[in-house]
Amino acid sequence: MPSNPPPTFEFLLFDGFSNMVLASAMEPLRDVRMNAGQETAGWRVSTLDGAPVSSSSGLQITPDGSFDERAGNRTLVLVAGYRVREQLSPALLAKLRTATRQARLVLALDTAAWLLAAAGVLDGHTATIHWQELDAFAETFPKVEVSTARFVRSGAFLTCGGASTALDMMLSLIQDLYGSAAAFGASTMFVYDPSRQSELNRGAARLEQKGSAKILQAANLMAETIEAPLNTADLARRVSLSERTLARAFQRELGMTPGKYYKMLRLQHARYLSEETNLSLEQIALRCGFSSASSLGRSYSGLYGRTIREARVQEEPWVASSHKTGGR
Repeated sequence: MPSNPPPTFEFLLFDGFSNMVLASAMEPLRDVRMNAGQETAGWRVSTLDGAPVSSSSGLQITPDGSFDERAGNRTLVLVAGYRVREQLSPALLAKLRTATRQARLVLALDTAAWLLAAAGVLDGHTATIHWQELDAFAETFPKVEVSTARFVRSGAFLTCGGASTALDMMLSLIQDLYGSAAAFGASTMFVYDPSRQSELNRGAARLEQKGSAKILQAANLMAETIEAPLNTADLARRVSLSERTLARAFQRELGMTPGKYYKMLRLQHARYLSEETNLSLEQIALRCGFSSASSLGRSYSGLYGRTIREARVQEEPWVASSHKTGGR
């Protein structure tokens, strides 16, 4: 984790953006913010004038506000799609030049690299763009080294193509900013078919070090035994490793012990149950492998910095009232 407060991610949306691209970049951050135990990975959505924008499928998004190119301490995420050339103007390019000087990092998703290149800020950098625009991009901007990689980082600029590449890029950035465990957790939120996930080099397969398959196997086993947690020796035996080898693999790849990761999973599940169900704290504790509500409460507060009751009121105000009425 970084020593300084993490910057806000500002998503600057342009008409014609892809819903899938936006979701692929934003949803991993949501997972990090939910599970990191503090207010990391915050974001806001803006448009140039503060007015709603429409995605390529016609979904209208109302932003949090208008874009201020002079704001600092942020990771700027540009999300553009169709009609990107039509949106170029001297005023926009001037704003982008100012904004990129102020930002810590600048992410350009889908066709947004075209905007940055037109502003001249990608000159001398390597960049990529949606595959349909690659040839035209290379011809139009000869000072940019164009790559066919799924995503590219060059200095403070990260560029990618469509939705799947945006997901890959964001998971890589999350690993850099928040650690391997956070990236692993965000990645597995998108797992449906584990074998397919491995083929796509996501999930534990992204971590590249030896033993990642065992880490994924152990993590799956942890998720299956949240209500009755295994001790580390039994967990290691179930995945055919020695206890010491399993501990080393977790420390090397996720930066924590198996026990700490296991407990984090159980507390994440407790948070989900507290926000999505009317279960009592005692029931939640039993379903998450804690001996009592007080034991769960101490661990929960230590990770999230607030009690479960406080989280219920803040995250889902209906929970407090539903306990009074007996309904959800």
